[in-house]
Amino acid sequence: MGMAAIVLSLLFVGLQLKQSQQLALEENVNYSNERQNAIRDLIVANAEIWHQACAGEPLDPVSRIIAAKIYDAWIDHVVGEYGLRAEGVRQSDESRQRIVEEFAAQFWIYPGLRELSQSGRDWHNGAVETFAFAGEFVALVIARREELESNGIKPEIDTAWCGRT
Repeated sequence: MGMAAIVLSLLFVGLQLKQSQQLALEENVNYSNERQNAIRDLIVANAEIWHQACAGEPLDPVSRIIAAKIYDAWIDHVVGEYGLRAEGVRQSDESRQRIVEEFAAQFWIYPGLRELSQSGRDWHNGAVETFAFAGEFVALVIARREELESNGIKPEIDTAWCGRT
C-alpha cells in the first residue's frame, strides 16, 4: 500500500510539473504576441519618426529618443522570438533561420538601423544579453549580414517595419 501511495504521489507531482511547464510556455508565447502588438502600435503612432530613423535621416533629440525606444523594444522582441524557436516553443529551426535572415537583411538595407545599433543601444549592451540565445543570435546575424553585403544580394524584406527601401 505504501509503495502504491508513493508511486501515485510521484505521478501526481510529475503531472503538476508538466502542467506548470505548459502554462509557463503559453505565458511566454502570449507575452511575445502582446509585445509584438505593442511594438506595432509604437511604430504606427510614430511612423514618420521610425521611417526617418530607418532611412538614417537626421532626427531631433526627442525623435531620436522615440526611435531608440522603438528599436530597443524591437531588438528585445526579435531575440526573444529567436529564443522561443530555439527552445522548440514555436515552430521549427527553419523559422529560427528565417528570423536571422530577415533581421540581417533589415540591418543591411536600412542604414538607420545600423546607426541605432552602433550608438550604444544595441544588442551587445542592451537588455537582450539576458536572453539565453542572444550571443548565438548576434553571431548568426552579423555573419549573415556580412555575407549579404559581400555578395551584394538585396533580399526582399517585410517593409512594414521600416518602410520602403
